[in-house]
Amino acid sequence: MTTAEDAAAMSERASPLVNAAQKLVNRIETLVDEVARLRADNAALRREVQEAVALFDAAGIGDGTRPSRLPSGRRPSRRTRGPKGRATPPEVTSDVVRAVLVKLGEATAAEVAAEINRARAAATPGVRMTPVGGRAVRFLAERAGATTSVGVDGQRRYRA
Repeated sequence: MTTAEDAAAMSERASPLVNAAQKLVNRIETLVDEVARLRADNAALRREVQEAVALFDAAGIGDGTRPSRLPSGRRPSRRTRGPKGRATPPEVTSDVVRAVLVKLGEATAAEVAAEINRARAAATPGVRMTPVGGRAVRFLAERAGATTSVGVDGQRRYRA
């Protein structure tokens, strides 16, 4: 059995090439461990994404297909404009946003939008609707007279 003094004596006698090789082996072992950990994280993230896609499909938000190219096979130009008009459904007004804020107390725009989308989906099951986004909620909350504050997480929160 070797002692610490024997190991120190051996390392002093070892050539610089052997020392460099040992350091390289240690680094490679560390990288192998890190790659294994990252692969496990990647597998967990893939499962979460698959569950989220399944949840969207079950909620009727997605149709299970991924967007590909335009029917003509061409990609859209950056300069092309989308269709004009109101992206927010007409039934979602500042009064609706105010009512949701009263119900939730204090919430982010995304939380308010999610609640509105849930309520709309529950009111008309099986009908695919245009979802309400956080940007529209921010605009409508401002018009509804909601007070704005910044939470500890840095997100803007609204209160009726």
